Amino acid sequence: MMEKLEALVRKAKAAGDAIAAQENEIRIVSHYDADGIASAAIMVKALLRAGKRFHLSLVKQLGDSVLMSLAQEKRHFVVFLDLGSGHLEAIKRFLPGADVVIIDHHQQQGELEGGRILQVNPLDFGVEDDISGSGVSYIVARSFGPENRDLSGIAIVGAIGDCQIGSIGEEWGLFGLNREILKDAVETNRIKVTKGLRIWGRYTRPIHKALEYSVEPYIPNVSGSESSAVQFMQELGIPLKKESGEWRTMANLSEDEQKKLASGIIAERVNGGHPNAEWIFGDVYELLDKGGECRDANEFATVLNACGKMGRGYLGVELLLNVAKAFLEVKWVLEKYRKSVGEAVRWVYDQLERHNEQVVRKTDSALYVLAGSKVSEHIISNVISIVEKSSNPEVPVFAFADAEDGVKVSARASHEVVGRGVNLKNVVSEAAGQVGGQGGGHSGASGATIPTGSEQGFISAVEAILLPQRKETNKSLDDDKNIKPGPNDVDSEEDADASAKEEDKQESVGKEVEGEGLVQYFGS
Repeated sequence: MMEKLEALVRKAKAAGDAIAAQENEIRIVSHYDADGIASAAIMVKALLRAGKRFHLSLVKQLGDSVLMSLAQEKRHFVVFLDLGSGHLEAIKRFLPGADVVIIDHHQQQGELEGGRILQVNPLDFGVEDDISGSGVSYIVARSFGPENRDLSGIAIVGAIGDCQIGSIGEEWGLFGLNREILKDAVETNRIKVTKGLRIWGRYTRPIHKALEYSVEPYIPNVSGSESSAVQFMQELGIPLKKESGEWRTMANLSEDEQKKLASGIIAERVNGGHPNAEWIFGDVYELLDKGGECRDANEFATVLNACGKMGRGYLGVELLLNVAKAFLEVKWVLEKYRKSVGEAVRWVYDQLERHNEQVVRKTDSALYVLAGSKVSEHIISNVISIVEKSSNPEVPVFAFADAEDGVKVSARASHEVVGRGVNLKNVVSEAAGQVGGQGGGHSGASGATIPTGSEQGFISAVEAILLPQRKETNKSLDDDKNIKPGPNDVDSEEDADASAKEEDKQESVGKEVEGEGLVQYFGS
């Protein structure tokens, strides 16, 4: 694995040298989500330090219209961040005379040959997980010089925004190459890592609201109900308000109150029959140069995502670079974003409750939500993520929204569904390709753009892909029923050993690249 990382760093240095050699204005195009905004902020800061001139654009996707606009600008040097690898043929067609650097982590589509393209993509070196687009941008920026090591904190926010926090056994946090970047962030005093309850909204949500919306970990008899969350806190004897009358947040709890709350949550999970009931703790990432809603890295990633989806991606870049006025301007963006997402989520819930088959279609393999024009293409992914987590379906969820260039598809699957062998990146990519669209992403979260009117064809393709997997899962479940329970309800000693080996394998995959931080590749 170290050889693969060294090869990745060598390619990053080559890209860094190519960028550093430019004397004309550098054209930068990045994705408009949290990871793309973080990628852009890293590159912008590195270029400012290097005294380079640049022009940045944040885009929803790298379609023909964006590439045509770049061609009309007659640019000689273009850098793509968190996108580009999936559009190689289009880039070569529209920008044949330009030198192009692609810094991405998505699946490659097309060939590099025939174009003046230098690509930095961890997939080219067999590094498939645990690094985001902003992480790759950081490695390139780090190659400029040690002064950019403090940009590691931005890369961590981007990784979190790209849903790269996960678990290996009872551990919950960032792993692999992300953790190497995290070490740089800790050593440069950009991030402080502590252990705590992994409840979202540590600094911004009233405690009872944070518990109400907690779905991972799920709290039986509490999650999903505000009144139950309030009663739960009252029974624990933990005040919900400060003496001033303001709501308390998780960050306001004393150490004793945190222990009391943790014990209460574990007890509810035990009583609810949840396996691994005590797995409620994880890494907490505090940004030392931020405050308010931007202090917690998880919450800050949501703020960046809101900026992008509301057409204010530049604000996200300014927030990451600590531009003072941006922290004042972002408040109304967040209010607008939350209102839009809240209204859309309520609309989807209403369709689910009414069993409106024009909008909601449930099969044995998946749940499909055809939102059309009722939900904006810019927030459909956020809306369906909330619906998937709160309703916790046993099948993957696919949502469709009308878009400028066709139909936007967003897909989500729980850890349990992914654990059964469903890989949404492969499913969405293959199904989209069958109807003339393009898709990709990650195993539990993926997306695509397909032609208008091809929704049913896409659904049919998904069903055909998932059906064999469902049959195999059902067969496995039937086979399990024929195994006689052994001591302590373990199916058998062999099964227990196999399970332990699988957990060890997962842990080794997540940690095999971890060492002393990226300093080992770049020096101090």
